[in-house]
Amino acid sequence: MSCAFRLLLWALLTADLSAMNLAIGLAIALVLPHARGPQHPLKPTLKALLRSLIAVPLAYGEALALISCGDREEERWIERPAGDPRHRLLIFLEVFAITLTPFTIVLGLSTGESGPSYRIHQLRPQRRPSREVQP
Repeated sequence: MSCAFRLLLWALLTADLSAMNLAIGLAIALVLPHARGPQHPLKPTLKALLRSLIAVPLAYGEALALISCGDREEERWIERPAGDPRHRLLIFLEVFAITLTPFTIVLGLSTGESGPSYRIHQLRPQRRPSREVQP
């Protein structure tokens, strides 16, 4: 899984899918040292990867919403449940999906009674008051 992820990053960085470039990327992915730790569970990793891919078009939509709303913003701090902190790839993918959203940043990972959760600072556009049409 780690080797495939590294090869994917290589392909994204070089933007070249030729056989020679993929062979170089595969060689680099195999030569780089691999982390010694617990195996990454497949199902949560795939869910986090899917959330990260879905976050890209959502981020564009939210950016357009922020542009159209003007300078009105609502500031808030929220907590969102986190994955297992022992799996660094899951944490990376979750934080990536959160911080890709405009005006959202992860402040930290806290462990509470209900398990690990992210502290998130978020700015959101306020809804404009609806204009009532007077007869």
